[in-house]
Amino acid sequence: MSTPARPNEEGFEVVVGTDGALVVPADELARHGVRPGAHLRLVQEPQAREPRRSVRGALAGVVDAEALGAFLTALDDSKAERIAAVERRWA
Repeated sequence: MSTPARPNEEGFEVVVGTDGALVVPADELARHGVRPGAHLRLVQEPQAREPRRSVRGALAGVVDAEALGAFLTALDDSKAERIAAVERRWA
């Protein structure tokens, strides 16, 4: 099955059947100016992608507040230890 191209485009669409066969009658090709011996190039149309959804807040409520507090405290302690180590080296 083929459909004519839009007026401002070159070429025409060709649809592959569910069995994978590509059947275009010769008179349909001739109607579009394709002559015997011509080489045709089929280009797959890119698939439209759905817009990405933000994942911001996706994990909200997964970690309880107490565990989050402990994690943030550990990060602060680690940072303080690294700063102290650097200061000892430069002292």
